[in-house]
Amino acid sequence: MIHVADAVRDGFKKINIKTVDTDVIVIAISVFKNTEADEIWIAFATGKHFRYIPIHDIAQSLGPLQSRIIPTFHAFTGCDTLSSFAGRGKKTAWDTWNAFLEVSAAFRQMTDQPSTISRDSILPLLERYVVLLYHRTIESNSVNEAREVFFAHKGRSIESVPPTREAFYQHAKRSVYQAGLILIQCLLLQPVLPSPDLYGWKKEDNGK
Repeated sequence: MIHVADAVRDGFKKINIKTVDTDVIVIAISVFKNTEADEIWIAFATGKHFRYIPIHDIAQSLGPLQSRIIPTFHAFTGCDTLSSFAGRGKKTAWDTWNAFLEVSAAFRQMTDQPSTISRDSILPLLERYVVLLYHRTIESNSVNEAREVFFAHKGRSIESVPPTREAFYQHAKRSVYQAGLILIQCLLLQPVLPSPDLYGWKKEDNGK
């Protein structure tokens, strides 16, 4: 997106990007307003799946908040570097977000204040969101309680239940690193990043 912003500064207000990577779509929606472009079109996919995606129209339709925090939603529900919730695709995750918009407050903190996240500040909303992601009518706000209900009482396999609360929190921190620290700095030439082992990743003995 640095190249987009650079092109706009040079007077090109209508931008066309060609990609097969959905991450580019998500990032473009998030920073469209900041680029000051009039229009951004993405030529997406190949062959019979090829289409043009009007980023400017999508950003306007979503509004400033949802556009801003969509990278966090994308990372949290599964992207190239983070796992998804088993059996829960993007459409289900998106529909659940729109049914439980309260989780936007957690996504916003993860996006704009990544250094302030804690179990108490983001987990209550994220846990409720993921419980709803697995079952829309369950009343529990706890992934641990939901695991018990789904596994013991509804007969689901262990692969079809939410992660434990601790594993879930580490996943949330990795989402923060990907969206709130990496993707959000996509317009910076030299972004500053903390060590990933502070955000749910583990550094091996060889330093990798």
